Amino acid sequence: MKAIFYHLSSGASGLFLLALAVFMPALVQAQPASDGQSVKALTTNASGALVVLRGSGLFALEGQTAVEMPLPPSDSGSQPNTLAKGADSSLYLAGPGLGIWRYDNANESWQPLNDTLPDLGITAIAAHATQPDTLYAYLGDDGMFRSRDGGEGWVKVDSGPREPVQAFLHSDMPGSMESGWLFAGTTRGVSRSMDCFCFWGDAGELRGTVAAIDYDPSAPENVYAVTEGRLHHSSDGGETWANLESTQAVTALTFSPTEGLVVGTENGDLLTRDASGEWVPLYE
Repeated sequence: MKAIFYHLSSGASGLFLLALAVFMPALVQAQPASDGQSVKALTTNASGALVVLRGSGLFALEGQTAVEMPLPPSDSGSQPNTLAKGADSSLYLAGPGLGIWRYDNANESWQPLNDTLPDLGITAIAAHATQPDTLYAYLGDDGMFRSRDGGEGWVKVDSGPREPVQAFLHSDMPGSMESGWLFAGTTRGVSRSMDCFCFWGDAGELRGTVAAIDYDPSAPENVYAVTEGRLHHSSDGGETWANLESTQAVTALTFSPTEGLVVGTENGDLLTRDASGEWVPLYE
């Protein structure tokens, strides 16, 4: 670098430094799509950009540029472990010791939704597929809670499946006696209930601790679940499951309006499938 500046005239040096000053903020925001840290959770925002939660923080990805989003304040140092997007594209974040928070786009900050919850021990959240103000939360021994007013008030509706819930999903798949279905990824497999909380039963015979679960909004019978790094697909709403081979251990998944199924991996990569069904990096 010294050699470069030695040969520049004083005027050229000034222009060079001015260019650095102008473009440096953009370079700070333009980060690689993967930082090598495992992907903890995935969703999309209102513009369709991927929102990625890693140990290093929360990022909205637009192409190769990763714009870091702030995280909610935590006196205890608790970290989020789950994301959800509402029917109106509102973004929610939660974790044990942190509770549930909604992102305020206008102020670029998080608002807590915890006033009427018994504690902050949230391990999984879900947003209703078609009702913007309906949210679901799982609090371990406290059971399942629902809010019909965007998180202002929470009411216990059910004790939940027999096993602890690690991941949670609401789907508008047909056949429910009310407005849809709840899929809970537990330490035993996938449990399923109509959202009237009539009965929790096994969704097929998939076994293992479920780390992530999602579905295809354009074809709700297509449900995807991750157990111990392996990706599984059900084309019949959880009645039967088939393993989907992947090139890396999968840790998170979501559906992008432009890319379709996107998975996050233990190595921190984001993968999608091309027309031939091969897994390819989302961002080269």
